[in-house]
Amino acid sequence: MAATGTDPGLSDAARRRRTEQLGGAGLRALARRPGAELRGGRVEIDREPLGIVVPYLTVELDGLDDRQRRGVTDALGLRVRHSDRTLHRALAPEPLLERVVFDIAEQFRCESLAEPELRGVGHNIAAAFDRWSDTAAGERIAETGVGLLVFTITHMLRYRLLRRASSEAVDDLIETTRGNLARLVGHALRELPPTAGSQRAFAEPAREIARLVAELAADGDESGDEAPEVVERNRLLAAIDWDDLDDRLGEAEVEAAGPPALGDYHVYTTAYDRAATGASLYRTESLRRLRTELDRAAAAQTVSVARLAQRLQHLFAAPRTDGWSGGHEYGELDPARLARLVASPTDPEIRRIPTDRPASDAAVTFLVDTSGSMKLQRYEAAAVLLDTLARALEMAGVTVEVLGFTTGAWNGGRARSAWLAAGSPADPGRLAEVLHLVYKHGDQTWRQARPSLAAMLRVDHYREGLDGEAIAWAAARLAERPEPRRHLVLVSDGWPMEAATANANRDGYLEDHLRSVVDRLEGPGGVPGLRLGAVCLDHSLADVFARSVTLDLDGPLTLRSYDVLHRLFPGPG
Repeated sequence: MAATGTDPGLSDAARRRRTEQLGGAGLRALARRPGAELRGGRVEIDREPLGIVVPYLTVELDGLDDRQRRGVTDALGLRVRHSDRTLHRALAPEPLLERVVFDIAEQFRCESLAEPELRGVGHNIAAAFDRWSDTAAGERIAETGVGLLVFTITHMLRYRLLRRASSEAVDDLIETTRGNLARLVGHALRELPPTAGSQRAFAEPAREIARLVAELAADGDESGDEAPEVVERNRLLAAIDWDDLDDRLGEAEVEAAGPPALGDYHVYTTAYDRAATGASLYRTESLRRLRTELDRAAAAQTVSVARLAQRLQHLFAAPRTDGWSGGHEYGELDPARLARLVASPTDPEIRRIPTDRPASDAAVTFLVDTSGSMKLQRYEAAAVLLDTLARALEMAGVTVEVLGFTTGAWNGGRARSAWLAAGSPADPGRLAEVLHLVYKHGDQTWRQARPSLAAMLRVDHYREGLDGEAIAWAAARLAERPEPRRHLVLVSDGWPMEAATANANRDGYLEDHLRSVVDRLEGPGGVPGLRLGAVCLDHSLADVFARSVTLDLDGPLTLRSYDVLHRLFPGPG
């Protein structure tokens, strides 16, 4: 049992990591790539992620038996060995649904190139595929049009390239759709096997199939809207939770702005900086499990979200004229009652007054510290707090973003390696791979962002923190919002800390930058309408932030826990 990473004495995180390490060893052996790794549910080549969106490979290894687990890693090994990732990215179509179909075809091309003597590899891959296929069919994939199209074309591509027939149950499910697709894409399907030995030649018929499948999906959509991609209007594969695949792919890389020039703070290199959505960090099956945990924890608290929303509406809403109220003795003459004035000149109720309703013109950004020390500061409670506040603020009509900050690696990562390779020049400035996170975008609804918010419950990405740069980044995002009243709330357990930068620069380098950023933003040259606040989970930041509160998350969350915004911003503004 130890060989599969199922030692009962291990924690869940340690067991997952051991499973990935064992799977990575098999992947490297088949791929013949020493730099290939399984890390955090993704394949990495020399620490660079390999984007794969093949349905039966987007699973958690912990949920599979030994043969299925080997099947996933064997399939990934063949992909790494036989597919040039740079060429694949260059040849792949842009629209999301087309990319998915194209990626599936490329995966089966790679599997078709396995040596005949690797029969065990073929059996393992078949076990992994059959497990996914049975799960998808059992969870009523046929109820979603696009899902059924992808499910059907997957089986058609597999048969054409691997000559592996689908089961009788699957045949019954896809028979009609397969017949319709065969008439549409049959000519391109026939071109796939002869070109399988050339990735570039294979791409041409594969792109044609992807385009035709996407067009068929668009023709079958009756919503009448003008969304740019079909996937945004349909659930792609309900059985494996691809609801948010557009977030995982389309927003995996978002703009990572450089830091402001303040004092002597500077950056050695921004080459490895990136910003990502929370949903892009982990596989959808893992996010689904985390979301269930977060929902369960939120439901267990005694705070009513509706009541909290009412309190927040009073805090952030302002009166806004919303029409007229007629039938009054005072006010201005009501044009709708002029006939009554002629008929009854003495009628006093012929005037109208403007009516107001509470409406918000505010935006709130929570910037949560996702550094390693937060693992000790009840990060689970912080996730519940922020998730509930985001939901309540949305109900109150307030725009809300939830952002995070960490680093892409411990102790500087590739940035520090580049500095060392250059001879370790003095005063290098920031030596780290910055990773900024968007758990919830301001233009997303809470429901759309649910999987991404759940990523806060998994701490694999909790490393080190550069608070000053993160605050400047979050403030720049707020500055682009149309709402005139802007509130930025840092949720942190203390001072910034990044080992490589701290060791290579003067004492207080990161702390001084944090102070400089806050002073600039709160000064005359800051973001218009911006109010800064800090929620401190351990060490107080009252000497940095004019508005700060200390929150104890060791006990259960209460209404006072959720009153942090009232305590930070008690007055109008």
